[in-house]
Amino acid sequence: MYIGQMGQNPWWNNTWLSNVSGKRNSAALSSVLSQARTRSGSANQDRVEISNSALRFPNRLQVLEVPEATQIDAKLDLSADLRPASEKEQYTEEDALMNQYMKQYRLNFIKDGDSFVLDTSKPVKLMIEGQVSQESLDAFRAELEKNGLGDEIDWRGVQEDWIHMDIRFDNAESFEQKADYLASRYAVLKDRIQSQYSGEKLDQEMQTLETMYAKAKEEMADSYADNIGGFYEGLGQSGAAEDMRESVLAAIDGKAEAYSAYLKENDIYAEITDPSKQWLKQDDGYMAARLRESAAAASAGDVSASREVRDQAPYSAGDLAFAASMAQELSGQIKKPEWDTYEIKESDADLGKYLAQQYKSLTDEIEDAGVGSRMSDLLKDSFEPFIGKFLDALDQKIAQNRERVAKKPWQAGLIRTEYINRGEVYRAFALAKTNA
Repeated sequence: MYIGQMGQNPWWNNTWLSNVSGKRNSAALSSVLSQARTRSGSANQDRVEISNSALRFPNRLQVLEVPEATQIDAKLDLSADLRPASEKEQYTEEDALMNQYMKQYRLNFIKDGDSFVLDTSKPVKLMIEGQVSQESLDAFRAELEKNGLGDEIDWRGVQEDWIHMDIRFDNAESFEQKADYLASRYAVLKDRIQSQYSGEKLDQEMQTLETMYAKAKEEMADSYADNIGGFYEGLGQSGAAEDMRESVLAAIDGKAEAYSAYLKENDIYAEITDPSKQWLKQDDGYMAARLRESAAAASAGDVSASREVRDQAPYSAGDLAFAASMAQELSGQIKKPEWDTYEIKESDADLGKYLAQQYKSLTDEIEDAGVGSRMSDLLKDSFEPFIGKFLDALDQKIAQNRERVAKKPWQAGLIRTEYINRGEVYRAFALAKTNA
């Protein structure tokens, strides 16, 4: 049915509602319309309840109260707002303010037996960032400037920021960013705990941190091994998944050690001198972002981490980042091969030359990125098996052409139905690679 304001719809006199027979229904409609017209200044919502005795006609119409609502800005970038914290490029003072403001609207749960249920003793108010006025933010900022955030660590906030740490093909390019995010946040929290607590409280807080850090780290390592490592194993690189899993764990730990060492030598808290901004020192997410920026500017974080990892794991963080991006690119080509499979060609040698050029670009990128020799060998050895899968994908498209021609014989001779000549492809690939 149409949902709108009854009595203000231009189609009213032309619909079945205007012709409903029976005094009972007419009286009901007249009553509702009268109510609607007296409420012309507000939006009305219709509800129709249908009785068993008159399935075709309304038994009762009731005008419902419309709750207060705030219009959402149509230009709001919801996809950006919903990205995990570990995939956002920056975390500014304004981001910190909004994050702390939005924590007021977190859903609260309490333990009930073996499960958690919503705490109904506290009001629930759903809010998204696009609905927050500048006036509200300014008032909240003034409150933070006066009272600060408090000394207690917001472990729930840490846990929520450390979810979705998995590495997939659609976010593979964010691997090193996510690793830096996790490692720097850990370093800041560890420093804060060791500076702020002692005795039993110190042990409790460190245990909480280590447990949450280990869980987030394992999620990154397992998902990387399953997705990226599994992809390379599918290209004939046996043992790649486990080596990559081990390397991800070592890479994150190496970065965490590097950030902790940098933090001991550099007081990033001293850089916040404005009295009105002291509350930012209690936002560990904000301080971790400042740590990443400071270490990067000093060329400390990534270099130290890479050296640490090379000594204890098969691959460095840089190796893993490059391998993830390459897997993202190659898997995308297999899923959606862009080579023309409709045009009838006399030879497939051009396809071999095209793949040779791609291989040349890959080897140049490996050298420019400083990829380690072991990872370099794995990536190069994966390329020819990739060619086989790529040609399989092209043949699948040609198979669809053949089915199409079988249904529409008049298209024979207009689109390609011959499968890829792999011999021509591999010969042209080998020749072009040799001459490159």
